[in-house]
Amino acid sequence: MSYQGVLTPDKEREFRELERQGRLPKKINRFGDSYLKFLLAAPERKWLLLDLLNAIMSVLGYETMSDIKPTDRELSPDISDGKGIRLDYLGTTPSGRKIDLEFQKRRDEEFIKRALFCGSSIIHRQLESGSDYHNIRQTIFIGLLDFTLFDEEPWYWDFLLANLKSGKILTSDLLLIFIEMKKLTGLLDDLRKRVKRGEFDGQDPISRLMVWGGYVTSKGVDIVSEVMTQDKVFTEVMKAENDYWGNSRNRYIQYLEEKHERDALSVITSAERRGEAKGLAKGLAKGEAKGLAKGEAKGLAKGEAKGLAKGKAEIAKNLLSLGVDYETIIKATGMSVTEIESLRDK
Repeated sequence: MSYQGVLTPDKEREFRELERQGRLPKKINRFGDSYLKFLLAAPERKWLLLDLLNAIMSVLGYETMSDIKPTDRELSPDISDGKGIRLDYLGTTPSGRKIDLEFQKRRDEEFIKRALFCGSSIIHRQLESGSDYHNIRQTIFIGLLDFTLFDEEPWYWDFLLANLKSGKILTSDLLLIFIEMKKLTGLLDDLRKRVKRGEFDGQDPISRLMVWGGYVTSKGVDIVSEVMTQDKVFTEVMKAENDYWGNSRNRYIQYLEEKHERDALSVITSAERRGEAKGLAKGLAKGEAKGLAKGEAKGLAKGEAKGLAKGKAEIAKNLLSLGVDYETIIKATGMSVTEIESLRDK
């Protein structure tokens, strides 16, 4: 949720009271929506974002960008309630790539499908703006994840549509990239050892991406503050952080964001539990009626499905009442826009 701009009178009073009582957050959340927007979406600091993007592209062996500019889109750059920051940019390269960068805090079952949806939507918007199929630029969806998406190594992944047997690429028009920053903890320890041995190369793409990941997750801030002091990018990063955190209003914004996330998560968790309990109860009742002793499990499965569906509807209704946007509700419940719309009058 974005609280940028002038605070309402009630929020202003709350801010002043929390500031007076010394109850504003004491520690910055570097993976917080408002801070990432401040750090990476400001036009005067786009070269910081360009450095991060080029580190990602270099690690995976793709063409880097000489410049980027935000696309004309309502959510770009912006913050969506409970989801995190998305930055939709057009990268200047010989092939004119389009870049959609998303910071994700929490895992959900439909994350990969939503990544496909986001990337496909960008391709669709190119056609809507008058481009024909021949002129469609490559779309790159990059997810910087504060959770583990895959059980195996490595911590950076790229995917194209390709034939499973031959490896032949069908098209490179949609490229999905996932950076699992949660896996960096042990790797940062190794990076620190290399620093002590004098073997650290701050311009090496993998090391640079690890430093970025360690910074935004707050697991490697020491590397930035102690080792990267002569690096102009990370010198500016630390300056931006000091400017941001030195403003008590930004600490209040973080307080509101964290409160909103806790409230939304509580609504989702409690509704899911109620839905699961109802589903199990109905399933057991129906299953018993048909004779569970004979192995009739259909009633249980159907009851669970019905209960879970009802639970999802309850989640969606509660999130709608909180003013949460459709994209976040779709992410939390897996429901369609039509299904969510139908709940408004119930």
